[in-house]
Amino acid sequence: MSTPSIGLITQEWGQIVYAEQARKLGVSIKCSSQPMSATDLVKFAEDQSFLFVDPRIVKLPTIKSAEKLGITIYPTSKTLEQLEKIETFPISGDYLSIFVARSAHAQLSSWPITLISNQLSITPLPGITDEISAQIQQSVMNLAAELNLIGGFELLVDAADYKKLIGFNWVTPDAKYWSQFGSVTSFYEQSLRAVLDLPLGSTKIAERFVVTGNLETDKDSDDYRPYLHLMARNPSLKFDQSIKQVGITGDDLEHLLTEIIHTQDYYSGKIEE
Repeated sequence: MSTPSIGLITQEWGQIVYAEQARKLGVSIKCSSQPMSATDLVKFAEDQSFLFVDPRIVKLPTIKSAEKLGITIYPTSKTLEQLEKIETFPISGDYLSIFVARSAHAQLSSWPITLISNQLSITPLPGITDEISAQIQQSVMNLAAELNLIGGFELLVDAADYKKLIGFNWVTPDAKYWSQFGSVTSFYEQSLRAVLDLPLGSTKIAERFVVTGNLETDKDSDDYRPYLHLMARNPSLKFDQSIKQVGITGDDLEHLLTEIIHTQDYYSGKIEE
């Protein structure tokens, strides 16, 4: 059995994350962030076992045309066509992110639900009962099975009404950072496992809560200056400058929120210490 090679089309930041996960799995990966015609897509797929693409970059008609020429692509055109039939609503406030992954052999996994609210994300959704959480996750996994999903995707729903669907993200989710340090298996590693049809990993979170926040650069400074104070103040903070995110894990949600909001305020120059 030869080692698979993946052709990945997604935004540049996603390429970096997936390339690192592919390296760890010993799989080769070729990346692009450019929209392509069916002809270009077929050429890009040369020597690749299959393609893993973001439908926001490679449109459905192009995917269908490439499939007719024998190219294996995830997500498939049939999956995308079924998704287009589902009614969605605009974002009107806080919303929920639910990750799910499914392999060709119908292995399914999901992660705890994430609340995205006012430049912050909290995982798992605070205040939700285990029963309601299980219902939401099961409904998303049922949808993945109905769509014959292969790979990973993010379902976005209204926080006030989880039956009101906002949309879907492929390859690179809105809640892009928390699973990288807060879950046994990140969304990115699991997505690769799913398209490679490997056994799926554990989605258990590292601690009771994972909180992340968006960062804004101080207009009178730079992105490096805040590190000395912030890292000394709390060595548990995890930063990713490439997507302007900070995160932390722990058991006390109020304390975690205080730490992230303080980090955001100091980083942006809103406060000085």
